[in-house]
Amino acid sequence: MLLSTLRPAARSLVGVVGALLLLGALAGCTSPGSKPVTDYTGEPKGVIAPPSSAGGAAYAVWMKNGAQYGIVLYGSSTCPPRVASVDVLASNQLKANLAPIDGGVCTQDLVPHTTVFATPSSVTTTSDVTIKLPDSTLTLPALRG
Repeated sequence: MLLSTLRPAARSLVGVVGALLLLGALAGCTSPGSKPVTDYTGEPKGVIAPPSSAGGAAYAVWMKNGAQYGIVLYGSSTCPPRVASVDVLASNQLKANLAPIDGGVCTQDLVPHTTVFATPSSVTTTSDVTIKLPDSTLTLPALRG
């Protein structure tokens, strides 16, 4: 049946349904932010930090054979930087959303803080994955089987 043969009300309904389907498809391009499994002060447990982290540079590592990944940020021990959630932009691209820094007096030390996330099934572990932070981009290197 052609759209032109439908009554005006039915044509409007078809248009609304089509718009909703399009919005649903576009919303599927990114998944809602995943929340941390855990976070703690210090380096990731059981992982060797890369040499670049010696100066306080953020980094990301696979954990538990790719079932999880950790994002390590450096900052004050009394007001640690934390990742609140991570959005999946593509199978090899993530966006980290930082939590607000707690108010109060922050010490001037520089310590690592690790935030751990479960790896979504839509994220690959067999190729490099980039994680966009507000001021830098981290890379999770592909896991080799």
